[in-house]
Amino acid sequence: MKKLYLLLPVLILMACSSESLSVRDAKGLIDTYTEKNQVFESTTIDLGERKLRIKKDEAEITALKSLESEGLVSMDNSEKYKKFLSKDSVMVVNIRLNAAAAPYVINQKKNRAEVMSYVFELQSDADVSLKLSGKRKATATAKLIKKPTPFAVIGKDKNPNTAFINRDFTLKYKEDSGWYVAK
Repeated sequence: MKKLYLLLPVLILMACSSESLSVRDAKGLIDTYTEKNQVFESTTIDLGERKLRIKKDEAEITALKSLESEGLVSMDNSEKYKKFLSKDSVMVVNIRLNAAAAPYVINQKKNRAEVMSYVFELQSDADVSLKLSGKRKATATAKLIKKPTPFAVIGKDKNPNTAFINRDFTLKYKEDSGWYVAK
């Protein structure tokens, strides 16, 4: 009986360090990879003082007001005036990002910020297709579901006709660590 208890951990270690890769293992690897390294689409938002025309930039103004109502940006109206012989009024605003927008900001400069517009997550009930190209390399194709962030209102959807994307992940094997998702 003692020998069986000693043999069990050795068998588990041998099974875990096996070079074989199953679809279930690949899905688990991709799931942990996408949790740590988010897959997303991005858009830019102009910050600082801007001149917006009331009629022409109406869609952008409503998008900024919706972001302001969620507490992600602040808009300070400096002035509003009408140009001479123009049908459209001009509104001068100062746009700033709030602290609540920090999880969505990818890159920020003085007058512009790149923000996430759509985040992709692994579909839980779909299988991953696996293509082995040797003993130490494989390609897994997974279905990722598109989820909009609050900043989706200001950006263009790169895939407007789909609610998901298929993405390939390269999986590699190392003797000491096992299978992992290569960047």
